Amino acid sequence: MSEFISYLFAIFVVTPLQAELSERLQGAPSQEIIQAGRACIGVEGPRLLQYAQDNWGWAVANGLGVAAGLVDPVTLLPEGNENCQRVVQALNAREADV
Repeated sequence: MSEFISYLFAIFVVTPLQAELSERLQGAPSQEIIQAGRACIGVEGPRLLQYAQDNWGWAVANGLGVAAGLVDPVTLLPEGNENCQRVVQALNAREADV
């Protein structure tokens, strides 16, 4: 059952998170930010899947929230990862300019 939850979480959260980062970082002023986004997802994607597998309630709530557009998938990125911090800061700065 936990593998099934993890699979659904990958479909409804991790994959959209990758797409969201790619889309929002498109045209970023720095190639470093794009590389940080890839590194962030490369490390944190599997960690999110493991967390989802271990915490079904969290996985279901966030999976449904992301699928319904109520939860920004970027908010699921951990603050402890330096690459993720850089990406979130860059996204917040770009959104503030809009």
